[in-house]
Amino acid sequence: MSDYVDIHTHILPAIDDGPRTMAESVELARTLVSAGFDTVVATPHTGEGQSEPALILERLQELQVELKRLGIPLEVLPGAEHHIEPATLERLRRGEILTLNNSRHLLLELPFFQPLPIYTMQLISDLSAAGYVPVIPHPERATALLEKPQLIFELYRAGALFQVTWGALTGKLGPEANRLVKAMLAANLAHFFATDAHHAGTRLLQLEKAAALLEQEKGSAFVTEVLSTRPRRLITGRLLELPPAEAPPERGAIKTSFISRFRRTIGH
Repeated sequence: MSDYVDIHTHILPAIDDGPRTMAESVELARTLVSAGFDTVVATPHTGEGQSEPALILERLQELQVELKRLGIPLEVLPGAEHHIEPATLERLRRGEILTLNNSRHLLLELPFFQPLPIYTMQLISDLSAAGYVPVIPHPERATALLEKPQLIFELYRAGALFQVTWGALTGKLGPEANRLVKAMLAANLAHFFATDAHHAGTRLLQLEKAAALLEQEKGSAFVTEVLSTRPRRLITGRLLELPPAEAPPERGAIKTSFISRFRRTIGH
């Protein structure tokens, strides 16, 4: 298949910790196409003092022009991975944060090693009430969620959805992350899957193996759903058809070793 959609990539050049040059962006684009993607959302890191929409759109246009010139069949759409902050809703209303292809969905990143900010649940409820759908990227990398998986269901009930990294299914992000993702799958809380690709090769090498493992867990129809159908509905503003979710089983604290945390930190 060649109709996969990735809602979380760091493909734009010279803007965050993704490609440093246009040539590296093009290399990543070629790798994404070879992996089966025809559409990706560019989601550079944003937050206070980080990339603004004008810069993201400028880099996006430059990349689009280059891909067209080279005949690389990859559509790159605008977006951002926004680190949670109290003013998120106000900044959205002012047009200072990009959603995923101008939809009502936005990637809202949680802290990796700190507790959830005290305003998290209220912010997600407020975003939902305002018509936005926060999608939490890589929940398997957030220590607070690893230690208390029930928080995932609480965030879901407040209005959040979740995007898992493909590599977490293969164990690349550590055994704790792998166990959490499996619990989320069982509870219908793994709504989207994405590469979170920063460079050609690293994360994308996990896709084929991860998709095979996912097929064993949930069947081929589900793999097609999360590789193509569901993310395409998101970026085109159509209604998402999601199964009802339930709370993950109480598992106690999932201990996270220093080595696993270090691996997650550098695992681009």
